[in-house]
Amino acid sequence: MIAAVRIKDGCVLPRTHCGYPPRITDIPFKAAVKSPIRHPQQLLDAYQAGQENFSDLILKAVDLRGVYLPFINLESANLEHADLRHAILTGATLMRIRLQSAQLDKANLIAADLIRANLHQACLRDALLSSANLCGADLSEANLQRATLAGANLNGANLRGADLTGANLSGASLFGTNLTGANLQNVPLEAAKMSYTIMPDGYCLVGENEIDDDPNKASVSIANISAYSRLAKHLRNN
Repeated sequence: MIAAVRIKDGCVLPRTHCGYPPRITDIPFKAAVKSPIRHPQQLLDAYQAGQENFSDLILKAVDLRGVYLPFINLESANLEHADLRHAILTGATLMRIRLQSAQLDKANLIAADLIRANLHQACLRDALLSSANLCGADLSEANLQRATLAGANLNGANLRGADLTGANLSGASLFGTNLTGANLQNVPLEAAKMSYTIMPDGYCLVGENEIDDDPNKASVSIANISAYSRLAKHLRNN
């Protein structure tokens, strides 16, 4: 046992430190272990203290409206049913995050990494997703009305049954994207990059004047894409 000495203010310190406070390395290891984050405020406090890596975090159905968390790492986190309306998550690492049925209206996800993220039935109305990486993401039945997806990577993403009414897909990459049953009203598609894309009616776009090897699917040419846009314009004006 380490002998102790009593100093003037009544504090007892180890004699080996000659009256000086013990070094951090002398504190038992368990005292330095961070407590698990169970509440939104703990997350915000830790982020403001300089922590950015919160991978595998579990915070279901929490209120995170308007939070400012740019470049945060929430890889493989579970935020199902969370309220993230107006949240600032620019440049965030959100690979494989679980956001099923989450509310992300007007959230800022510009340049966020959402590879293989689960956004099934999530609400992303008016969300900013420019240059976001949504490769392989599950956006089935998601609400993306008026969302900005300019320059976004949607390669291999599942948008089956999603509502993209009025969304901006200018420069977006949709190679191998599944748009079966999606609502593309008021969505001009000419500026989007599309190949092997399954259109809302189930037809597969392979490329201009190219035929799909699958006999059960017809090829959709660039002229057909223009037809989709003309239909969207007609619906908008009526």
